[in-house]
Amino acid sequence: MTARVFLSVRPHASSAAHCSTSQVRGRSTALALVLLAAVVSACSDFTAPTAPKSPRVGAPLANASAAAGVTYYVSPTGNDKNAGTSAAKPWKSIKKVNGKTFNAGDRILFEGGGSFDGTLKFIASDRGTAALPIVVSTYGTGRATINSGNATAISLYNTAGIELRNLRLHGAGRTTNTGSGIDVYSDLAGNVLLPYLRVDSVEAYGYGNFGVQIGSWNASSGFSDVQVTNSWAHDNARGGFSTYAQNMYTHRNVYFGHLTASDNPGVPGATTNTGSGITLGGVKGGVIERSLAYNNGALCTAPEGPVGIWTYDSDSMVIQHNESYNNKTSGTADGGGFDLDQNTRNSIVQYNYSHGNAGAGYLMAHAPDNANHVGNTIRYNISENDGRKNSAAAIVVWGRTINAEIHNNSVYVTPSGTGTPRAMHVHNATITTHDVQHLHIRDNALYATGGLKVVVVSTDAINGAVDLRFEGNAYYAGSTAPSVTWGASTYAGLAAWRTATGQEKVAGVAVGYQGDPLFTAPGAGGTVGNADRLASLTAYRLQPSSPLVDSALDLTTMFGTNVGPVDFWSQSLKSGATYDVGAHEWR
Repeated sequence: MTARVFLSVRPHASSAAHCSTSQVRGRSTALALVLLAAVVSACSDFTAPTAPKSPRVGAPLANASAAAGVTYYVSPTGNDKNAGTSAAKPWKSIKKVNGKTFNAGDRILFEGGGSFDGTLKFIASDRGTAALPIVVSTYGTGRATINSGNATAISLYNTAGIELRNLRLHGAGRTTNTGSGIDVYSDLAGNVLLPYLRVDSVEAYGYGNFGVQIGSWNASSGFSDVQVTNSWAHDNARGGFSTYAQNMYTHRNVYFGHLTASDNPGVPGATTNTGSGITLGGVKGGVIERSLAYNNGALCTAPEGPVGIWTYDSDSMVIQHNESYNNKTSGTADGGGFDLDQNTRNSIVQYNYSHGNAGAGYLMAHAPDNANHVGNTIRYNISENDGRKNSAAAIVVWGRTINAEIHNNSVYVTPSGTGTPRAMHVHNATITTHDVQHLHIRDNALYATGGLKVVVVSTDAINGAVDLRFEGNAYYAGSTAPSVTWGASTYAGLAAWRTATGQEKVAGVAVGYQGDPLFTAPGAGGTVGNADRLASLTAYRLQPSSPLVDSALDLTTMFGTNVGPVDFWSQSLKSGATYDVGAHEWR
């Protein structure tokens, strides 16, 4: 494969000073594919992917199609003059593998525990299918390691029908390496979607770019039926797991599940965001679930910062059952937990746990002057002590979001030494004509301590807003009245705010609640550390005597809102006379 340079555009709006310009960076050729499909529209009651799950990390490879192709073996004790078609006479080097053209059903197996130097490359002539994929994996005991030095470990270019499984990918270090662990790329003409990519049980670390990156750059050409599962990307400079495309909504049916992205710190001095954990960009129909993102972004100094788990330029996305925590930024914005970013539509963030992040726990952000950020929902999530830096908030809405629903989330925030957190913040700083339309914030439990404000809505956001409504929420600030800043005025207590603004009224009737929500142990959520065990988080369950039980607005009956089937703990909704406020449906 000949070397090439292409431009990768990845814009990202932040919750403070945002840029609508795109990220442009050069990079060299070669790329690698991966991942699956399982997607839904944000309007559906989606709770689990329809696509089959991959084996857990380290599970033995099971491939019924093996007999259809040829199996090649590679061992540190092999010889490149061997036929390579038996474990008794294996090849020795990646160079030998790169000199071979592979067909559908072929398998390339590296000896477990062995180490192999170089970059493994697959090009358009190496093409498998969903039924007969080309499989790269390990044989014997343990995982094989590809030591790629300062380059990419596995590169897929204009090809698909490939599975990459049970491998360790080791770069020379994020400050010297210039590649990615797996780099998948297409620039085919004609808006071609290459089908079927799988990455499973892979560890990628020590790369100057990403652990796993899948992208395209020729109009709407890209990939479909993609799955990345059971993998760990850590100590890479630009990020953990990522997709991108030239056009919005390009890749189809992309599934990221059971991933861990940690300690990917970003690149100091870069002009755009680096150091995110898990990012889906340019996707139509995607899922991120059951994953962890933590300790990312610490070195990013750009004005738009990194986020633990987020999506942009995407449609019909589901982000659910994840834990994102202790993500950081060294810049003036972001470093948050979760984000539905620019041009994202018809998407949902649900059943997630965000805590200890520098930026917003949950962010809706849209910088461009268009109406593409529409139909999005944030529901049944928990935020504990987010917004630790740059005066962010647990939940932030920035820019022109349209037809957005934020409901049944539970928030707890305490003072920070590096900023002034808030429970809820709606603003449009730097883009003051980009106003929210039909933004509804309902049935949330907002708990702020130490004199912090429960709600801040900027003057510019109010002036042009259409149908911005707070209704049925619970507000608590300990021994003091909850403080609300609404434009130029600040109100002490729910009643004063309601009287002055008409918020927290439905058809002229006062709604909302001021008082202790009686969470089980607010502030004691800590780290779960296993996204399959989020139900063990008990701190934000309601006590039996909580005033939030059976006190929520019935959003479905009153407003036609699809509230979904379950609460944060996967308990069915409306267990009593009506719904409960916050993320817990008590029973």
